[in-house]
Amino acid sequence: MNKNLKIDLITTLLLICLGLVLRLTLQDYPNVSPVAALALFAGYLLHSRTLAIVVPLSVLVVSDLYFGGYAPVVMATVYVFLALPVVAGRPLRSLHQRHQSHSLKTASVGGTGLLFAILFFLGSNLAVWGASSYYTRDWTGLVECYTAALPFFRQTLIGDLAFVSVFFGSYAMFRVWINVQSRQAVTQ
Repeated sequence: MNKNLKIDLITTLLLICLGLVLRLTLQDYPNVSPVAALALFAGYLLHSRTLAIVVPLSVLVVSDLYFGGYAPVVMATVYVFLALPVVAGRPLRSLHQRHQSHSLKTASVGGTGLLFAILFFLGSNLAVWGASSYYTRDWTGLVECYTAALPFFRQTLIGDLAFVSVFFGSYAMFRVWINVQSRQAVTQ
């Protein structure tokens, strides 16, 4: 087994455990979830896109065994939209490797987190509208569905942006610490 795969496997397991602990701990806060941020972070860190997708899907499957299921169409849509940020991880890492600007790195991470929160809101509520009998199957019903979901969107934004900040900020601080430690080791 090569070195990158070993590191990816260990990182995948750690991210899944972290995601499960956070998701279960935050169960009383609707839509405040680490899953989309973990998906983006896994896509950024891991060399294997397959393992990166395993992170959010594992967190969702295991935690939903505890929480229980819901409408299959809505559930499938939620899984897809919470795993989708994985695809932006590698391009984001490439952007960060090409540019040294800390403000560009911060804005790109925050902007990507915001984009996927919006996509999740649009996609998951479209599925709710289409799968439920709560709303009429017309423009008015769709607007009512999105309007009713706005408080949840606020929670999604809070959770996604907070977790993206924590995960990427911690990683950046860890990299700085490693660089300082390696420089100190060289000078001693």
